[in-house]
Amino acid sequence: MLTPQEIHAKEFSGRGRNYDKAEVNEFLDQVVIDFETVTEENKTLKTKLAEADAAAKQVEDMKQSVNASILIAQEAADRLKKQTESEVAATLQQAQVEAQKIVMEATAKANNITSESQQVNAALVEEKQVLTADMGNFKNKLTSLLQAQLDLINNSSEWAEYGAKPAEAEVTPAALEAATEDSAESVEASSAVETVVVFPEKSNEADKFLNNDEN
Repeated sequence: MLTPQEIHAKEFSGRGRNYDKAEVNEFLDQVVIDFETVTEENKTLKTKLAEADAAAKQVEDMKQSVNASILIAQEAADRLKKQTESEVAATLQQAQVEAQKIVMEATAKANNITSESQQVNAALVEEKQVLTADMGNFKNKLTSLLQAQLDLINNSSEWAEYGAKPAEAEVTPAALEAATEDSAESVEASSAVETVVVFPEKSNEADKFLNNDEN
């Protein structure tokens, strides 16, 4: 490719009809100027093209880097998602096991409390029944004992005279005066002597009844 210097130094040999040297030189000078302009523009365009290629290459590299980063991020997100899902599933399973364990323990405890309450209630009912039966037996024995004592008193000849009504006697003035003197003497004697009450001895039937009750 010709350069502006080669065009400017070009010499033409004369043949036949000669050209005007000044016009030729002027034309060549203009060609040189135009060629230099084209050459500079070409250099500029090449430089810009190289810069554009470099920028495009940089953009492509950045694009590949971004794509690689996106791919790595996507892979990391997938791994994190799988790990999180696995941890959530494990946590959920553990929570379900713990909840089932708590429910079973609470149910067993409630059943034990219910069973103990039923046993205590049954024991109290049984104890009440025993106490009721004992009270009934005690009442019957006490009633029988009192009735036996009453029958003993009513049927005893020794006690009969205490309930007998004395015979009425005729009261005379002399007897009234004598009774008054006897009463005064009796009062004086009772002030000095302690009163002693003597009960009749128990019969063999009463002893037999009491011995049966004790047995």
